[in-house]
Amino acid sequence: MPTLDIPLIPCAPPPIPPPIPQVGAPVRRRRAATPAPGTRIGAWKIERELGRGGMATVYAVVHSRFGKRAALKLVHDGILGPQFTRETFLREARIANLVDHPGVSEVFATGSFAGRPYLAMERLRGRSLGAALDDAELPRDAAIDVLLELCEVLEAAHAAGVVHGDLKLDNVFVLDEPGAGGRRIKLLDWGIARIAGEDDPLRGIIAGTLTYVAPEQIRCEPLTPAADVYALGVLAYRLLLGEPPFAAAVDLDLLRKHLCGVPPAPRTLWPAIPSPLEATLLAMLAKQPAARPALRDIAAVLRVARDQILRSSSRRWLAPRPVAARDVIGRPILAARPGRTQQVAGAALGVALAVASLLTLFSA
Repeated sequence: MPTLDIPLIPCAPPPIPPPIPQVGAPVRRRRAATPAPGTRIGAWKIERELGRGGMATVYAVVHSRFGKRAALKLVHDGILGPQFTRETFLREARIANLVDHPGVSEVFATGSFAGRPYLAMERLRGRSLGAALDDAELPRDAAIDVLLELCEVLEAAHAAGVVHGDLKLDNVFVLDEPGAGGRRIKLLDWGIARIAGEDDPLRGIIAGTLTYVAPEQIRCEPLTPAADVYALGVLAYRLLLGEPPFAAAVDLDLLRKHLCGVPPAPRTLWPAIPSPLEATLLAMLAKQPAARPALRDIAAVLRVARDQILRSSSRRWLAPRPVAARDVIGRPILAARPGRTQQVAGAALGVALAVASLLTLFSA
């Protein structure tokens, strides 16, 4: 394994811990304020908790006056600091409106509760892709449909100058019912996204999930859309081949693999994978951002691969049944059951004896 020639210590992943108290100073432990059902947060009343992440908790809420149902994302108590400020958290509302795509949840209100900022956004019905895969693997054609929808969302984001930066299973939400345009997924959690031409508030840390981070994220370099292509390649490995390209028990080993490791050949995990798709998956994981393919080219390869899978599936359904062997004049040759000849011969002999008995009787 090649040695690393870059410092990794300054690149600690989020969440950012609170400042360490000085030696000898009293440590004050603040109890996190966890709103209970029925609690009012601005104009919203909490119904129940929907989910909890590294930086925030999401609640099902209802507007106290208009009855509108929404999801409210409330930052964790104590998570705010010099590099993750209130403004950093609220950037997600602006980013969601910058992208303006049906594959991105609408954010329509912001506010503060006990000094903690929150976002009110579209409430979705369904579950994360990670939770769905806990129950059953997706058929490959359905997995490609998910990847195609993600290509479309990411293309819209990149056109708006936004890099998501944290594409992963748990940030892909699978809807119970198709949404606008028949879409089945939403890409969530734009909180650490980068906006082209603006200062990156998370510069200097690995703000992403280590299984999916691109090599340039580990090096703490400015991110380009190619970082999302890399993460999409990791996700495609998981969906189409059953496992991510890199895994390790120790975080530092996982980072080394992203920087220097060679992903397993897709054909070793899916022997019948179409060659163009295999080449595309490997290219998406190129170490250099400039070597990765464009999203439109990835989508074109995915569509062809999906069509091949569907045609193969149709052939299996329409495969002819085995034809029985025939003799020289075309009659089917049927296998005789054990004892069949003896049964036929016995029946014929019985009929013959009955006929002979009747003739004898009538001639008497």
